Amino acid sequence: MTPSTPSAPRSKPPAATAGAAVLGRAGWTVHAVAICLLAYLASARLVDVTGIVLRRAGMTFPDAVMAASMAGFLYLLLILLWAFSRRGVLRTWLCAGGLAGLALLGAWMLGGKP
Repeated sequence: MTPSTPSAPRSKPPAATAGAAVLGRAGWTVHAVAICLLAYLASARLVDVTGIVLRRAGMTFPDAVMAASMAGFLYLLLILLWAFSRRGVLRTWLCAGGLAGLALLGAWMLGGKP
């Protein structure tokens, strides 16, 4: 059995590396907040579109509202899971923003009221 040798003492990282780490964490925080807001906007507009479509398909108003509200939780969950599983930040923002824009356009085109 050989005696273990102590490892070399670790030195502190330079200030530039520490600053980059702080900026990296701040960037990921901004990314998380932006994705959450875009996902909420997209799911809210998808709930509007779902309610309008269900109402026009013949469902009673209270049932259409309830079904669309329940679907909203699934929309938000799926969008958030999708967004946080991707690596490209800019492409994720563009896709989530595009989805929100398409849902907003769909709600506007359907008249906005069931």
